[in-house]
Amino acid sequence: NRNNKIIVHYHLQHNAGTNFYILAKDHFTDECATRCCYQEWKHCMVSYNEEVEAENIRNNYQKHGVQYVSYELMLPPRFPMPFVSESAREGIYFTTIIRDPFKRFLTYMRRARSEFNGNAGNAGSPFWAEFSGRQKIYAAENLNTRWLSGAVDEITTEHVNIAKCRLQLFDLVIADTLYTQATKQILCPLNNWISGKHCSNDEKEVEHKSKSDKLEGTTPHFIGAWIERLRPSFEIYDYARLLSLKQLKQHGVKDLPEVSEVPSYLQTLARYTNMTVTDAHLQRIPRISLENEEIFHPPKEFCEHMKKVWTSNPDAVPNAYGIGTIKQHW
Repeated sequence: NRNNKIIVHYHLQHNAGTNFYILAKDHFTDECATRCCYQEWKHCMVSYNEEVEAENIRNNYQKHGVQYVSYELMLPPRFPMPFVSESAREGIYFTTIIRDPFKRFLTYMRRARSEFNGNAGNAGSPFWAEFSGRQKIYAAENLNTRWLSGAVDEITTEHVNIAKCRLQLFDLVIADTLYTQATKQILCPLNNWISGKHCSNDEKEVEHKSKSDKLEGTTPHFIGAWIERLRPSFEIYDYARLLSLKQLKQHGVKDLPEVSEVPSYLQTLARYTNMTVTDAHLQRIPRISLENEEIFHPPKEFCEHMKKVWTSNPDAVPNAYGIGTIKQHW
């Protein structure tokens, strides 16, 4: 059905991708939505070449009705996600959700098996393992940046720019603060989804209860060190907030909530270290607003270079790490 779009979702771990899958599954049978795509079963990651990869996705839709495909893995730097050319993108709608990196970090800490005994500075904390370079695929530190850019070791400005260039190619970037508006007013109408608790206008939004803060009892100095380590992901998150807001406005979404223009890095520092954000801070670090959009864009020539890289790949099976990939760990 050429009137329907195949939704390809890039699922960053602990970024609400499971909720997004449930939304899709609410409108499909089990065979039509993949919670994660399996490389071995040729759901995805069959080729570095975007035309071959795209044709595989379309064939799976035509033969098996797979209309929602979720990639949950670290993207190799050369792998095209989203696709670049119009021919590869035909019939496909690319989405991703970007969550506040510190909230994503807290979710990781709650689910980590190590016992912190009320202090995330203890020796069992992933802080020390990752600080010493023992990085894992499912990391506490800067997972969003690493998965979008393919950075394994030190994160550089180039990695941040690769991540930003990728985000520009998504049809819909969903910032966590704009999730409800993006799903109900853009995703649900995309394929005429009108029923179910996620798409019905009659359904009231569920108020989520606050979860325990895994860092309670940890000294502010140590939390400040974590926040500083996450600085690249804060930059990417703020850029995603701008893209998300701009895309929603372009789609005519009007009932947008008021969102803070304070950079997420400063907001998080203020919350955990008792720092007060003043106008003087915001003169040094620009507000996150569409008026300042140009400040946050990656260099245009760099993105053009990456597009050439992403569209010139040979037809070869990608080496990738994540859920559903042939290689699970380093």
